[in-house]
Amino acid sequence: MIQLIIALWLALPATAQTSARVDCTLRPDGAGYRGSCLIPCAVNALAVGIDGSTLAAPCQEPARRVAAQLTRDGVGWRGSMEGKFPEDPQLFLLQGEVAKTPFGWFRLTAAEAGAEGLVLDIATDRQLPPTPDDLRIIRRARELVRSETVWNRQDDRVCRPNPDRWSVFCALMQATGEVSGGVHYRQPALQAVREVVNEVGGNRTDRHRLMDYNNHPETTLADIHALLAIAEARLLRDQR
Repeated sequence: MIQLIIALWLALPATAQTSARVDCTLRPDGAGYRGSCLIPCAVNALAVGIDGSTLAAPCQEPARRVAAQLTRDGVGWRGSMEGKFPEDPQLFLLQGEVAKTPFGWFRLTAAEAGAEGLVLDIATDRQLPPTPDDLRIIRRARELVRSETVWNRQDDRVCRPNPDRWSVFCALMQATGEVSGGVHYRQPALQAVREVVNEVGGNRTDRHRLMDYNNHPETTLADIHALLAIAEARLLRDQR
């Protein structure tokens, strides 16, 4: 059954694209820069996936300006950016041509730093494709939620160390830390799972998609395994 679901999912056409960009203007502030970024509607709606925007119709809301700050670190820039919700992790990283934001991982197309400030241009037509690490994250998460006895059906989005049971969200966070050496909330593997939840969740999801779907009384362990299997198939299709 899972193989059939995967085949049907991969046969779906790619979604419509968006040409929106995130523009950031940051001014010198001590050892780093501080300012704001303009977030397009579809990006703020968390509706841009690896294939582009998942919105059925053009997003009509105005762009949103969010606070951001960056400081140089050993491999690029590290700082914070305001996310969609107040409780969202705010980690903001620039590493090479990659911009890791609270809204997803996108391509950094321009970065100009000088005495007057730091100006960034981030392409948000689609999120960055996955890497082999993302496949390992999905597979490790499936190992953690391998049976009913270790599946936590009462997720609260607080991932405690060495639990006896795992929700799908905490399994993914744990796997991300193990594979990547750190946790970023919008890792492509996690985003791929969220994209699938958007499509299969129906009335089982609300504000926190992974938690809501995991905890819903109609969700079965087979549903969780199918969710991860479909996400893995998409990662295999889209990896760079």
